[in-house]
Amino acid sequence: MTTPENGAAQSTRPKTKVRYFRIRNRLKAKSAGAGPQDGPPQLAGGALEKAMKEMKQAEEDYPDWVLKTLTELTADQKAMVASDDKGVRHKILKKIGNVAHELKGQGGTFGYPLISIFGKSLNEMTFGAVDVGDNQLELVKSHIDLMRAVINDRIAGDGGEIGQALVASLQQAIKKYT
Repeated sequence: MTTPENGAAQSTRPKTKVRYFRIRNRLKAKSAGAGPQDGPPQLAGGALEKAMKEMKQAEEDYPDWVLKTLTELTADQKAMVASDDKGVRHKILKKIGNVAHELKGQGGTFGYPLISIFGKSLNEMTFGAVDVGDNQLELVKSHIDLMRAVINDRIAGDGGEIGQALVASLQQAIKKYT
């Protein structure tokens, strides 16, 4: 409704009361150091030290785990070479891709980013592959051989010049076989 003096519309609805509820943040109380504190939350009972010790042990065991995994991947690659059945090759390639995905995720965590690079490349190569030809089998072998070189020589970090040479050799193999 418009009033003659200001031309503004007036509402005919009755005024309503607005209530504002302040809800207590209970998430803070559920944090690692639960309850009121004088400083930052602390992990109970040396949990951080225990976790760090377990990570250190996993880091030391990582090369052995990778070598075992690469031995299995080599056997899978040889099984694909020996088989003429496209279905069998595809199934094995999918398995290799899943393992490569694990390697991609773990390499950098344990100080071997080159394993992550090669694992990522192998995973991408296998992802969605429909036909598994001889060229793909050679690329799978190239990836496995490069990862084995990294682990056998314990090439941690980016590997410097050797790491660059390994990455370059993978790029050459990809160009050659794709």
